[in-house]
Amino acid sequence: MLLQRLVEYAESSGEVTPPFYARKPVRFLLYIAADGTPANAELVDFADPGTPGQRFGINRWMPNVTRTVGVAPTLAADTVEYVLGWVAEDGGRADRVAKQHTAFQELIRDWAAAEPDGPAPAIAAFYAGGHAPKVVTDRTWSRADVVAFVVDGQIATEHETAKRYWAGVAAGRKGLGRAGYCLVCGQVRDLLKTIPQQIPRRWLPGATQSASLVSVNEASHGYELTKLLAHTPICVTCGLTFMSSLTAVLSDERHSTALPGQNARLAWWLVGGSRFDPMAPLDAPDLDDARALLTTPVDGIDPGDDDLSTFCSVTVGGNVARVVIRDWVEMPLPRVKDHIRSWIDDHKIVDWSGEITQVRLTQLVRAAGRWQVGRGGAPGSWVKLGARGEDRPTGLQHALLRAALLHAPLPPRLLTHVLNRIRTDGRVDPARAALIRLGLRRQALRLDDPESRTAEFERLTPTLNLDNNDPAYLSGRAFAVLDDLQQTVFRAANQPLNTTFAERYMGRAITNPRVVLVNGQRTSTAWLRRLRGPLRKPGWARAYANRLDDIFAQIDTSRHSIPSTAVLAQKAQFVLGFHQQRAAMRAERIEAAAKKKNTDLPPASDDQPTTEGDAE
Repeated sequence: MLLQRLVEYAESSGEVTPPFYARKPVRFLLYIAADGTPANAELVDFADPGTPGQRFGINRWMPNVTRTVGVAPTLAADTVEYVLGWVAEDGGRADRVAKQHTAFQELIRDWAAAEPDGPAPAIAAFYAGGHAPKVVTDRTWSRADVVAFVVDGQIATEHETAKRYWAGVAAGRKGLGRAGYCLVCGQVRDLLKTIPQQIPRRWLPGATQSASLVSVNEASHGYELTKLLAHTPICVTCGLTFMSSLTAVLSDERHSTALPGQNARLAWWLVGGSRFDPMAPLDAPDLDDARALLTTPVDGIDPGDDDLSTFCSVTVGGNVARVVIRDWVEMPLPRVKDHIRSWIDDHKIVDWSGEITQVRLTQLVRAAGRWQVGRGGAPGSWVKLGARGEDRPTGLQHALLRAALLHAPLPPRLLTHVLNRIRTDGRVDPARAALIRLGLRRQALRLDDPESRTAEFERLTPTLNLDNNDPAYLSGRAFAVLDDLQQTVFRAANQPLNTTFAERYMGRAITNPRVVLVNGQRTSTAWLRRLRGPLRKPGWARAYANRLDDIFAQIDTSRHSIPSTAVLAQKAQFVLGFHQQRAAMRAERIEAAAKKKNTDLPPASDDQPTTEGDAE
């Protein structure tokens, strides 16, 4: 089904790939006249390291087949070794290059004899006239740089005679020599012996060589110990099409994504005519189409093409010279849209300003890694993706994408990992809180009772939930109030605070809230006494005391004590309560200052939590 969907995408994309052609970077163009004389003595260099996608030249449709160790020239364009006979200092062998150059010229002469009306005679005359040794370049070049001929202003490989002749040559090299029933298109056509193209290794994380999607190059891999594709019939047209389609989507930033260190690359496409971008709501929530997705159920508007379109995605990796298919998804687009809406509902979270925010998927991956504090007062940051010591789960991006597109639960180990990072780093921010809320809501999917599942969803709100009587959640709220109280006391006394209550006890409070909160209640008595007495802030003291009394009263009302040995869900609830209570107090201060309303809390200060590190 994967191969069929790739062929369908090629047919609907409007870009027809010539047989045995592929997009390749062409660095040099060699201009010649119709009589074979060079237009100038130098190659024209189109490589530009400063331009994205043009580091090795301009991508063009070029003749292409998979080459192994043998000498196998392509038509009218090839490496500098084949076209000009240049021997590179970095590994070039003069005897082999001579054979390559001779084989390239022989192919040109055969082409000129078969197709005398195209550019072939001019290129043959170029070699017959001895012009090849005179071509030079003043640029640094490598043995893999591609040179293409331009005859009378037209790139020779784009001429119809070149496409026609090359199709016959390549089919002879890669064809099985007989026709048969193709497993992909279901028609009787000329079959392939091997897949003629490979995916460049740069699009396959983990691969050390370019690889083919279908390969039977050892007897032990094939049916009845048979090599090649004899028992895996794929016709020439389909084999070329699905390899070109997969390479195209993997190399297109609009249709693929990969993060360093995640060991996988996701490619997606739509079949059926829809122009909707399913990844925009996941990683660019501010775009118009992302906002339109969220408002569609309200407006009652859904484009007709979307109802008939199919979403396809494949997650690939590499193992030496093999393509590893890690995941394959084929789903009606309307269902994918519903899943993305659920994803947004499940992870959106309140930020420090009190607004509900959606976190980019890539930022969720970053937030799962190690946080490093800035030096000398500089802002902190996440350890870079793929860097040593990043401590991010392998395959996290893949797991989050599956959760978003398939409405699947998250691996339990992810929630454990994030909580351990919070305990180690002592950092709770909107991105990490979003991961925790997402993990808790997706755990609720495993509940068999629909009423229990609905109740859990309603309890896990993106903002502070005053009706959530879970003791672990209430413990996190109390912990946030105690931390805020301590900072207020030291700020009012104009005393430096080297380590806050949260920084000192966060790791222990997550696993054993009871010990920390009991100790915090005792310490808070002294803090409140200082506010009432020497600091002359009785109103502030009353505000904090009331909040703590209300929270602890809710714990008593719930008939459950503060957890002493927290399990995974309780740890997550504690962190969620801590974040939402802290954000709510911060938002209350901001609103009071903006609207000049009264609040019993002390005003905000510069040392309040910020979103530093949350930006990409």
